[in-house]
Order: sequence, then C-alpha cells, then structure tokens
Amino acid sequence: MTKNLRVIIVKDLKDTLRTKAFYGSICLVVFVLATLAIGLGGPIEHLLGQQPVPDENILAVQSLMGTTAFMAALLLMMLFCMYINAYAVTMEKMKRSLESLLCTPLSLKHIWLGKSLATTIPGVALGLLFAFATVAGINQFFVVPILGRFVMPGPAPTVTTLVAAPLIVFGVTSLMMALQFVISNIRWINAAVIGVMFAVTYGLSPILRFGPGSWNILLVSLGVAMAVAVLTGFLSRLVSKERIILTSKG
Repeated sequence: MTKNLRVIIVKDLKDTLRTKAFYGSICLVVFVLATLAIGLGGPIEHLLGQQPVPDENILAVQSLMGTTAFMAALLLMMLFCMYINAYAVTMEKMKRSLESLLCTPLSLKHIWLGKSLATTIPGVALGLLFAFATVAGINQFFVVPILGRFVMPGPAPTVTTLVAAPLIVFGVTSLMMALQFVISNIRWINAAVIGVMFAVTYGLSPILRFGPGSWNILLVSLGVAMAVAVLTGFLSRLVSKERIILTSKG
C-alpha cells in the first residue's frame, strides 16, 4: 500500500469515526440482530426438540447458521458502508473540497481506491464481527441448552462469508464511489445504488437452496463479485477529473 493511498484511507477513517451516524448505525444493528436472533430461536428449538435429535435436524440447523452468517455479514457490511460514508464523494463535491484534492499529486486512481477502502474496511470488520457474534449468541441461548455444544456454519459458508462477501462489498462500494464521481444528481445515484443492491441480492438468491456442505455457495458468490467488478470496470472508463469537475458544478 503506497503512502498516498494510506493518507486518504487514514483521513477518511478518522472522519468516519467522528460522525454520529457511525455510532447510530451500530445501535441500530444491535437492535436488529437481537430481534433476528430471537426470531430464529423458535424454529431452532423446534428442530432440536426431539430426543434423540435426528442428524438431519442438526444439519438443518447448521445450514441455517451458515445462511444466517453469510447473509447477515453481507447485509451488515453493505449497511455500514452505505450508512457510514455512502455519499462521501457527493458531499465533497458540494463543498468543493474534492476539487482541491484533485489538485494534489494524488492520482484519481489513488483517490478512488483510497475512498473505497476507507469505506469498506470498517464496514467489513463490523459486519463480520456482528454476524459471527449473532451466530454465537444464537448457539449460546438456543442450541447449547439442548445439545450441549455449538453448531457452527460449515466450511463452505464460512469461507464464503470471510472471502466472497468482502469482495462483493468492496465491488459495490467502488461502484458507488464511481457513480458519485460521474453523476451530480443524488436521486440518480440513489436509484442506481438501489438497483445494484437488488441485482446482488437476486444473484445470491440460489444460495438459500444449498446445504451446509455445498461449495456452490462460494461459486455463486464469487460469480456475483466478478459481475460487480466487470460493471465497475466498465463504469471506470467514464471517470475522469474533467467529468468530476463538471458534475461538481451541478
């Protein structure tokens, strides 16, 4: 990582930690996850209610844990990235601070990548932390009292959560930053972001049918990440300093 890239990442991370939205998003997430955990408690207790517990019911619980970990991590990552720093570039364009940044020795590539990473890093870290904390909490309160042990996600969902989900989120964040570079109307940016989120969710929908041992979940997720990367690469051809300055003027 170059020095110029670190400068942008550190600056934007400090700005993020100073905002009330950052801490407000954490409080909101804690409430939503607590509600989710309580909602999953009933189905889990039903699956584990028979004695002895059938192996297929334990596999069903493991599959539920894997799906919960992956989907919670992915949605939380995107939520944090959007809620914490969704319109960083747009706001800097409005304040004319982005034009000043373009006059520095930093390349447009460094600015784009730095801002994308500064948004992605805290979003991914918090998303993974809260997702696996939710899985551990569900185990502690609903699984351990019955089985006496944890039922964790299988290897495939775990690898997908740790590898594919961050790649998808980084791609979506980079795309979101690129849209802010080339579009001045925030309504069009909102519409485009919502469209991308819907497309990502639709592309990932097949994973709900896969079992805890199926590696197809990883293949589908990597396919979605690649599709987002291709779209971002296509959009990158429109990003230029001239276009940024023009769209800053409304």
